[in-house]
Amino acid sequence: MKKKTVKNLATCFGLGDLPKAPGTFGTLGGIPIFIGLTFIRRFFPNNMVYNSFYFMFLITLFAVAVYVSDICEREIYREKDPQNVVIDEVLGFLTTLFLVNPVGVVQNIGAIFLGFVIFRILDITKIGPIYKSQMFGHGVGVVLDDFLAGIIGNFIMVCIWSFFF
Repeated sequence: MKKKTVKNLATCFGLGDLPKAPGTFGTLGGIPIFIGLTFIRRFFPNNMVYNSFYFMFLITLFAVAVYVSDICEREIYREKDPQNVVIDEVLGFLTTLFLVNPVGVVQNIGAIFLGFVIFRILDITKIGPIYKSQMFGHGVGVVLDDFLAGIIGNFIMVCIWSFFF
């Protein structure tokens, strides 16, 4: 993969290169992807099949994010966990929204807003195992902390969604 393509994927097409709060802006890059995933849900016969597709999408994105993050750490930015790399924030945000399955515009906006807030809080605070997971090398540590924040965020989202929506 060419370095330009890797950098575009890693920075979510430049969002990570913004001077202030690149992680927050990188998380915003996940919103159009989530909207796209929500849009294609109508082509699946039921939520179980759609959730399986979404899960496979997350696993594929995880693998791509690790690959891209490793190249960025070693060859492009030459530093551990560069702030410009925000593909991990996109993955974490999309993981937070997994299994929520909002229906309609209002629920989608609510899910996006709530998922964004929950994920950003977990990503910034890096509680418990989230912080320790950053110690892995070869791009895994860059991605794993946000993925774990997304898993914890997903648990919180599903609990909230089950009770209020």
